[in-house]
Amino acid sequence: MGIFSEFRKQNSNFWRYFWKYSQIIILIQLMITYVLVPILNYLANGITFLGNVKYLSYTNVPYLITKKPLVVIGLIVILLLILLLVFTQFTLLLISFQAIKSKASLSWWDYLKRVSKNVLGLPFKAFGFFLLYFLIITPFGSLGISSTLLNKVKIPQFILDWLLQEHLPLAILLGAIYLIVLYIGLRWLFVLPLMIFENKPIKLAINRSWEMTRGKTLHYLGIFLVLIAVVSIMATVLIGIVILLQWLIDQAAFLGKFDFTMAVINMTLIQFINIFISIYASGVAVLIMLSHTHTHYFYPKREHRGHKWFWGVMAVVVVISFVTYNVTYFNDWLLEPPVTISHRGVDDGNGVQNTVSAMQATSKEKPDYIEMDIQETKDHQFVVYHDNTLSNLAGINKKPSQMTLNELTSTKIHENGKTAYIASFDDYLAASEKLNQKLLVEFKSVSGNSNNFVKHFSQKYGTRLYQDKDMVHSLSYKYIEQSKEYMPKVKASYILSFNLAGIPITKANAFTMEYTTLNSRFIEGAHLQNKKVYAWTANDEESMDHMIFIGSDGVITDNLSLLNGEIHRLFNKSSYSERMTIYVTQMQDPFN
Repeated sequence: MGIFSEFRKQNSNFWRYFWKYSQIIILIQLMITYVLVPILNYLANGITFLGNVKYLSYTNVPYLITKKPLVVIGLIVILLLILLLVFTQFTLLLISFQAIKSKASLSWWDYLKRVSKNVLGLPFKAFGFFLLYFLIITPFGSLGISSTLLNKVKIPQFILDWLLQEHLPLAILLGAIYLIVLYIGLRWLFVLPLMIFENKPIKLAINRSWEMTRGKTLHYLGIFLVLIAVVSIMATVLIGIVILLQWLIDQAAFLGKFDFTMAVINMTLIQFINIFISIYASGVAVLIMLSHTHTHYFYPKREHRGHKWFWGVMAVVVVISFVTYNVTYFNDWLLEPPVTISHRGVDDGNGVQNTVSAMQATSKEKPDYIEMDIQETKDHQFVVYHDNTLSNLAGINKKPSQMTLNELTSTKIHENGKTAYIASFDDYLAASEKLNQKLLVEFKSVSGNSNNFVKHFSQKYGTRLYQDKDMVHSLSYKYIEQSKEYMPKVKASYILSFNLAGIPITKANAFTMEYTTLNSRFIEGAHLQNKKVYAWTANDEESMDHMIFIGSDGVITDNLSLLNGEIHRLFNKSSYSERMTIYVTQMQDPFN
């Protein structure tokens, strides 16, 4: 069967039982989002609290392994539990869909019995396979073959940027690995159905799936590409029509009395379209996985209650929640403009990072803060520099800590077609004070810093930073705690490169979180502790909008002018159609 014939077949199957498939997807996602995820977060937080672990980061992994083995064991148990729950989710999806398309009249009890049988029959060694398997199918997440339980399994954007900008061979290697993973994912497409419906052991299921897809890799890739195209076109057309309708209403003066009401209605329609498209993508993707599955159910025909009251109540709740959100959104009651922070003092390559000249140019655009980095020199002074070595910007294979301040400030660095001298912190601070420009100073955690790095800095600059209303932040938990000890009045933010679990216990006033895994749940938890959250580093409209919509208190960016433009569009009385367009740019999969 050809690519388009196979897609049409699964598409037709989906529409034949659209409402039944939708019920399964919605109920499973509700269970995960509102029951399982909160329980897992509570367990992880409880383990770290009982183990007196104040934060989880790659920086304290050796400490946890050597000093807190019970905490590590507890977190591993939670990981295994997550894998078991993801397997349960996929099993329930596959069994339910297969029963529906086979016209079997199964109750939820029937589904749960089948799922329990598969879950309880798993050997312990299966967990190793599932860890690999679910990581491999992660690239298919945008097509419904994913789980909210694994939504943090992603490479942070700053690592991708670092690879592309400074280590292109490694980036190419990563791209090759991704293609290999994609290939393996396609060849393992039928592993789970074979395990669930034919009771095959993992090894035999892998071998069988490999045989079934031999010579057909491009065939199945083509089916998924068609699904991507259909979903993209469907979303563009449907949402585009709604926004166009709102634009026409905005332009018609005689409809001015109804434009707000219609904006709320149209926005609600867009939100339902988003849910519908997500269900469609998930449903067709699962049906593709089941395309070679044949089962025979011998259950007596019986009528099950449709629970219309349940779905009616849920529909009312969803509509009320959407309308409430949209009313507050269009009235500017929901969102607040974030603090704007220029990353390394540049805006869209207008200078050499961390230099006085770049800071002076960027300051003209009135950012709330300019973020910059400091390290300690060989003679225990402070230099404004980010990288561990001078090789990238100056072509010198030395660390800043191996050179004196005079040597460093006499060194030219090159970037973005521009040249400047490395700045001492004294000069950088003096220039910022002259401009009345507030700074966000990052303590770089590098091997060349002395043990008294933060103490020495605090004694020398603490008073001025407080008077200037500057802030500090760092990836080093120790540096932040020391900063609050030696400069208690200077606001400090603890940088997290990955949102693992829970809110760190710290004296910091805020958190700086890499935006890729930052979510509203973390922000709400931080706000309960009266701590702000700054998103780092959002450089495109979509990521900026998303950080604003989830409630970030500030956005750190390399494209300050773009961020200012997005804030102006969002908070300066744009038309309703423009506000809807902004909402769509940050709109996420409602089930992930």
